[in-house]
Amino acid sequence: MVFRSRFMLVAVTMATASLVAACDGGGGNTNSGGGGSDTSTTGSGGDNTGGAATTTSVTTGSGGTGGTVVEGCQGNADCTLDNNGPICDPATGECVSCIPVADPVIDCGIGSWCVPNKGACEAGCTGDTDCPSMGGGAPLVCDLEKHVCVGCLEDAGCPAGSICLNEQCLPGCSGSHPCQPGLSCCGQQCFDLAVDENNCGACNSACGIIPHSETVCLNGQCQQGICSPNYADCNGLPPAPLPNDGCETNTIVDGNCVCNPGDSQSCYLGAPGSQNIAPCKAGTQSCLPSGLGWGPCMNQVLPSPEICANNIDENCDGIKDNATDMDNDGWTSCEGDCDDTNVNINPGAFEVTYTLVDSDNNPATPPVVMAGGNGVDDDCDPATSDTVAAPACGPSAVKLTGVSALDVANAMELCQSTTANPPKPQKKWGLLAAEYKLGNGTNPSAATLTNYQNNQAAILTQYGTTNLPKKYNTMAGISSGRMRYTGQTGFVSPNGGTSFNTASSCPAAYLAAHAGNLPSSQSCNGANCTSANTCNDSIGVRLQIRVPTNAKSMSYDFKFYSGEFPEYTCTTFNDFYLALLTTGAAGIPADKNVSFDGLGNPVSVNNGFFDVCSPTGCYTCPQGTGQLTGTGMEGSVGGGTSWLTTDAPVLPGETITLDLMTFDVGDWSWDSLSLLDNFRWGLNATTVKTHE
Repeated sequence: MVFRSRFMLVAVTMATASLVAACDGGGGNTNSGGGGSDTSTTGSGGDNTGGAATTTSVTTGSGGTGGTVVEGCQGNADCTLDNNGPICDPATGECVSCIPVADPVIDCGIGSWCVPNKGACEAGCTGDTDCPSMGGGAPLVCDLEKHVCVGCLEDAGCPAGSICLNEQCLPGCSGSHPCQPGLSCCGQQCFDLAVDENNCGACNSACGIIPHSETVCLNGQCQQGICSPNYADCNGLPPAPLPNDGCETNTIVDGNCVCNPGDSQSCYLGAPGSQNIAPCKAGTQSCLPSGLGWGPCMNQVLPSPEICANNIDENCDGIKDNATDMDNDGWTSCEGDCDDTNVNINPGAFEVTYTLVDSDNNPATPPVVMAGGNGVDDDCDPATSDTVAAPACGPSAVKLTGVSALDVANAMELCQSTTANPPKPQKKWGLLAAEYKLGNGTNPSAATLTNYQNNQAAILTQYGTTNLPKKYNTMAGISSGRMRYTGQTGFVSPNGGTSFNTASSCPAAYLAAHAGNLPSSQSCNGANCTSANTCNDSIGVRLQIRVPTNAKSMSYDFKFYSGEFPEYTCTTFNDFYLALLTTGAAGIPADKNVSFDGLGNPVSVNNGFFDVCSPTGCYTCPQGTGQLTGTGMEGSVGGGTSWLTTDAPVLPGETITLDLMTFDVGDWSWDSLSLLDNFRWGLNATTVKTHE
């Protein structure tokens, strides 16, 4: 257990001052000999206390023992005449031609990318903007793993009736990517079930061979076509079920067809196997007056489309009220599918109450979300509004005690709940479970659960004076200390914080993806900041959710605040916020964390999105301190982010798990917290990203 007394605070603060000074040059440190930092490579004096340093680039040091220096450029001015490039890479101290950035327009220019560890521009891409259009205007997209432009990365990027194979849009289909209107997906190919002889009326339903006759599929029914030369259908019987003789008469051997006028016989033109399955039955046909053939089949009852819930087997397949799933979305019309020709419309879909508008005509920027639905009853529920978002749910006012994990989910606008195995018409999307977990994913003790419900979680209408929810009247907050702001009952300042002494290991899968340690972060001055490996006073909310059948992405908003800032930046006291997503969708990081800063660092005390603060060291704090008012972190004793949005891909209809957690690292005090709000679904696929 780590305790930090007032005396220790002074010592650590002095150490932190040395770290801050390292951004600008300064004295050496204990056992390092001469002064120096990552930008100042000379120093003097030195014993066990360190000496003074300058900001000029010199390659020697004196005094003390073990002194080391770093050579290289200090800024772009040092690289003006360097053959390697005019830009100084602060991470390596080397002159390079470029430094990788996420924006494809300012990386190396359209059509090229900056190769990491080489600092050189090469032909390639870092985003779709780098890619030209193919012949006919079809756009290419960027394969971010290979940095080459390709025709597609997933089926959703291809037109209806084609799927993405070997990064090309080729004819085909899948359960989630339909065929062109009028065609059905069988396997991975599109067929017209009304006329295709090998898929007549249903996938893989071949018509078979009729003796001496063409076989045709007409309106989804296999029928006898034109007889082969020198053959005729004299008995006028259908090819099935019996006698299955087709064009049975060889006219060269037996002569032309002849029947006795007035004779009649049984006839049936329905699908094989359907005759005499109620209500389907045979009819009667009579010999034509000329005696040269048989008349039409009268009074037969043929299979017809199934009518739901009337206890009649209209399609004569032996099962009552079992309509066919025409669009292969998992629901039939008898199971509540109100449009069995559209895979995105069924009871499992979410109601789309917005439209996406490309307001700046720039495909590289995200579209603007506008109010108003798509004019479609997506979830087959007339009671669900197409233009007005679902109302708020859960607590409508501040709740500081007895806060359940379901309260947290509801405050984030996860309002619809469902069950694991309901009847098909009730198999809606929604929350399957919401529960509190320790940082390592295990269940908390009774005492810790009480802390979660009465101290570490809260439902808020504001945080401090100026931080308001992103949507509706409330938002959720989780904290490694007391989730309160100044003036609320039980408030304790995050700077100094509350120790619940709840020890926990960190998430095993997350650590495994980082060689068994919490990952280091790159602070604003470029330092590689390492952390301790403890997840103390952790609080986690695990949400299990069935994804709507028409959703391909999810998003939510969050803000992160820490009383550790700025004293303990780039120290082992590096509190974390994680959002671990378990999904079958491609593109999820190996550690499953989908919320991070602009440099890909986890959200921690060192994250690059810290812009609500008082300027210190290399932190410019562009948002100022206004959002800290009333939080207990005013006066340079804490900092935070603006509202951030995380987007991540999901698969339609799957069950995902989202673990949201905050924890202290290296101690049990100096708390950090996260505000959570505005969970929503997206119709379009996306990559994993966090942005302002």
